[in-house]
Amino acid sequence: MKPESTKEQLTQELECLKEEIAELRAVQNIHRHTEEGLQAIELQLAGVIHSAMDAIITVDEKQRIVIFNAAAEKMFGRSVPQVIGTTIDQFIPSRFRKEHPQHIERFGQTKVTNRRMGKLGAISGLRSNGVEFPIEASISHVEVSGKRLFTVIIRDITERKQAEEQIARLGSLLEESLNEIFLFDVETLKFVQVNRGARENLGYSMEELRHMTPVAVKPEYTDVTFEQLLQPLKTGVSKKIEFRTIHRRKDGTCYPVEVHLQLVGHHDTQVYVAIILDLSERLKAETALQEAQRTLSTLMKNLPGMVYRCKSDADWTMEFVSSRCQQLTGYLPEDFVKNRKVSYGRDVIAAEDRERIWKEVQAATHERRSFQFSYRIRTAKEEIKWVWEQGCGVFTHDGTLCALEGYVFDVTQEKALEDRLRKTERLAELGTLASGMAHEIGTPMNVILGRAEFLMRKTSDENTKKGLETIVTQVERITKIMNQLLSFARKRPAERRAFDLAEIITPILDIVQDRMKKHHIYVQTEIPPERPNVFGDPDQLSQVLLNLVMNSCHAMPEGGTLRIALAYCSQQLHLILSDTGCGIRKEDLSRLFDPFFTTKPVGEGTGLGLTVVHGIIQEHDGVIQVESEQAKGTTFHIYLPVC
Repeated sequence: MKPESTKEQLTQELECLKEEIAELRAVQNIHRHTEEGLQAIELQLAGVIHSAMDAIITVDEKQRIVIFNAAAEKMFGRSVPQVIGTTIDQFIPSRFRKEHPQHIERFGQTKVTNRRMGKLGAISGLRSNGVEFPIEASISHVEVSGKRLFTVIIRDITERKQAEEQIARLGSLLEESLNEIFLFDVETLKFVQVNRGARENLGYSMEELRHMTPVAVKPEYTDVTFEQLLQPLKTGVSKKIEFRTIHRRKDGTCYPVEVHLQLVGHHDTQVYVAIILDLSERLKAETALQEAQRTLSTLMKNLPGMVYRCKSDADWTMEFVSSRCQQLTGYLPEDFVKNRKVSYGRDVIAAEDRERIWKEVQAATHERRSFQFSYRIRTAKEEIKWVWEQGCGVFTHDGTLCALEGYVFDVTQEKALEDRLRKTERLAELGTLASGMAHEIGTPMNVILGRAEFLMRKTSDENTKKGLETIVTQVERITKIMNQLLSFARKRPAERRAFDLAEIITPILDIVQDRMKKHHIYVQTEIPPERPNVFGDPDQLSQVLLNLVMNSCHAMPEGGTLRIALAYCSQQLHLILSDTGCGIRKEDLSRLFDPFFTTKPVGEGTGLGLTVVHGIIQEHDGVIQVESEQAKGTTFHIYLPVC
């Protein structure tokens, strides 16, 4: 071999060696970059696996865990060191463990590389604390160096299941609701969903309703007016609309409803929700209630008394009182209830009766029975009235007394009639007694009087005469009393005729003229020239006038003025007799006509004069009234029917 050829050959080999070295370095660079890329990919994949929100578990052919990410740790309550190398059975409920390896084996034999989430049906996982929970899972498998690895991605659907169950329950509740519930589209206004109660009440099927709008069942609205109604919801001015209208059924009948309408959802999924209340029964109840209230109001307005509800306290603090309380007490209802200016227990019930009736109320409520009693009240005008009350306690469910309710009405007239009846009975008894006394005493008195007068004529002794004169005077006084008793007990029948009442005034004044002059009493008469006659007994009316004039003279021992006047009014002749004497006490006025009641000193009056006067006026179908004020005088008003 020539040296030149050997050198050339060596040069070629050297070039080839350089190229191989360069290729080797390039391959090394490629391997280095590939390893770096694989490491980066592995790191990225590990990051994805461990940051995934779903649990990722990789197992080998023997079901041993080789990968267990952070989400799996949180989901099952076990850490990576605790599970790596252990089997996956620990996370499967015991009833599924036997079949699980077979499922995995069949999955591997199908050569299918993965199954999507939710395609495995309803399955459950098992936490480390033994609690089962619903899951969704997807499975995939790969072969690495001849070994098969299975990766399971698990999603905890507990919250979703709860939400679905809640939605299902809500849907069931809406479907079963007795109220009508409608959902209709925002744009087309066609019904989207209508619950069973609405379908049954209207008589339409859901298929029919899907082609209808609310206007089809609301005859009071048109498309235009219903759109106007919805505007506040569309524009956000109102969140809810409430109104009353009527719904028309498929058969044409209508019924009243109350509509509660809202726009719910978000932007592209908004719907109108209408909750409908059928008002048929409510309106019937309202009508019945209004009628009952009207009846009750009419009753309370027309009852001759006051209906009340008050607290159970000594002040009888009113919570309600009917309008008739003004007629009874003189106070307005708001004086008791609203501004509480007046206390019924403190200001109206007479002080003398408060303790008695309160004790009776307490006893009745304690025994759970009604209470009934009479008592006196003082009106706004300071008048005294007798009232009768019936009421009962109002108790809560636990038996606590919370209020009193009752009814109060005026029995003043009844009380007066009772008093008059008692007085009449008493007068009858007194009349019988007086008649007997007058008969029994009259004869002995006449004998005594006759003997005393006989002895007065026979004796000449002045002392004896004075004693006999005293006997005669006292016997005459007794006789006068007996005559009054007889007049009181056995009134003779009135002999009535038409006559001028002025005819008896002058004779009566003539009889008492001397007494009036002696006591300096000035008489003033006011008799109109034209006056009607009265129909009565002149003798009895003369007795009335004489009795009243004599009483006036006794009331003015130091002098005064006696006024007698006649006036005509309302088909009656009004006789007025007034004096400027000592007057009568206010508390004595109500007893003035009682038998044997007198304000005169002992020995100066029998107490029968005004009783006889009162009886005569009543027999003449007249009325006698008296007004008096101490130290200012007394006035009698007598009203007699004209002829």
